[in-house]
This record gives sequence, structure tokens and C-alpha cells, in this order.
Amino acid sequence: MARFSVVLEGDKTLETYVALAKAADQAGFYSIQLYEHLPYRPAWALAFTLAQHVEKARLGPVTVPANLYDPVVNARFLAFLESVSPGAVLGISRGAYFEKASIKQVVDKVKQTFAELKRLTWASSFNPVVYVGTSGPLLTRAASAIPELTGIVVDNLANPRYAAEMRRLMDDSGGRGKELIARPFTFISTNPVEVDEFFETLKRYVADLVDGSPMLRAAGLNPEDLAEDDEDVRARILESFAVCGSADEVLEKTAALLRSGVSHICFGHPIASNPVEGVKRLAEVVAVLSEQFER
Repeated sequence: MARFSVVLEGDKTLETYVALAKAADQAGFYSIQLYEHLPYRPAWALAFTLAQHVEKARLGPVTVPANLYDPVVNARFLAFLESVSPGAVLGISRGAYFEKASIKQVVDKVKQTFAELKRLTWASSFNPVVYVGTSGPLLTRAASAIPELTGIVVDNLANPRYAAEMRRLMDDSGGRGKELIARPFTFISTNPVEVDEFFETLKRYVADLVDGSPMLRAAGLNPEDLAEDDEDVRARILESFAVCGSADEVLEKTAALLRSGVSHICFGHPIASNPVEGVKRLAEVVAVLSEQFER
């Protein structure tokens, strides 16, 4: 059965976060994830703040750079968040907005986090939900072999062909049964002006998060293309890295990802011009998808 989550950027007011968290929780989303992008608000602090406002959805920071926090810190925060919320999640990556970690450092930090969780005498026993964020084959292979890992999460993944390749890599590397989470940037709108503004945001993030990854080449693009003002480049970026358009178009693109081997969709930034209303519209999309993929 597929899972569905939302992820929020750290650029919002506290009132907006609370409204979004309540809307996502009431709609039945599996988790409310928070980007740990250093230009913005700290994700751990936001997660603890929102814990008192949700009843069912898991919470936690994702895209946490492996070298930002010591595994002792991540383990303590994860265990405590688990105890004061419906459940916690943690996603660790090489780090797009911080000192980039090596593949070995990411794997070692994740393993150390699991080891530190076992040493916490004050924490009740629980099954930690921990992801590794990556879009490349080398870290995918290495992380898939970590027995305790919940899954691999790929930001800006909207390309079913690349998703199928990631699923194959995971299965061949000891990750059969682990989640493949696609976290495409998401924007529900058919307004051309709004879509143009979304595209400019998406393009900046693709340069930060995807530049240099095989995922870019899989879209038929090179890093230099991201600076081009070209209709073909625009179409490739929107098609490969985002689910954008009407609710029906978002549903169709998401269904294609699920058919390609993705087991968990996390709808990404910015969701809609009014993100609270956007979450409610996504809930309608999810209701249809859940019925389709439960069969």
C-alpha cells in the first residue's frame, strides 16, 4: 500500500506551519516532513513546535546534512520527538546547503545514529523511521545495505524512468522491501502566471539539489542548460522534477511514479499559491490514488 506525505520548506510563519500541519494531519497524510535547508528556519525546532498540533501524522526533519549534527544529537532528538508526537521521521543526506559529506560519511553517520538510539536508557523502544536522501547510484547502493534503514528518498523525483532505475538499484543492493520515496516539487495550479513563478523557484532548487547528479542527465539536461531561457529546457525541468498543473495532472503524474516502483510520495514545496488549500486538494488526489493502489 502506498504512503503519502507532505514536506514544508522553512520559509513560512509559525501560524502557516500550524495551519498546514493541522490540514495535513486531518487529511490523513502519513508524515509532515520539514526540509533542513540552512538558509531557513531549523527543522528540528519546527518539528517539536508542531508536535502539539497533530494527532496522527509523523513529524521530523529531512535533508539533514550528515555533517551538521553529531549522531548523538540526531538520536536524542529523534527519540524524544517520537515520545511527544504521533511519531518521528529523520532524513539524512550529503548536504546541499552545508559542508557536503562523502558517501562513507553519510553511511557511517546513519549507522552511528542507529547505534546511539540503542544506547538511550530513557527512551522507550520504537522502530525508528530513518531515510537517506540521495539521487545518485553510489550512495543508493551503500545506504540500501544498511539493515535498519527505512528507505531512500529522492528530492525532485518526478521522472518514472529514473524512479524505476532507483528501485532496481535498491533491490540489487540489499534494499528490497525498503521504501523508495519520491519527493517531487509540487504545485497545483493552471494559472500561467503562477506556474511561471513556480518554474523559477523550481529551477533554482534544481540547480542546488540536482546539479551534477545522474538524475539531471536522465532528464536529457546538462548543468549549463539550467542557465538557459529555452522552452525545451523548461518543459524537461517541469516534466522530470515536479508534479505541476491541475489536480488531475498531479494525480496522473503521481500514479506514474507509483507504477514505476515508488512506494511513498512526499509532495514537496510549495504545494500551491495557498498551501493550506493546496494540502486539502492533494488530500482529494490521495484518496483516488489510495483506492487505485490498494487493489
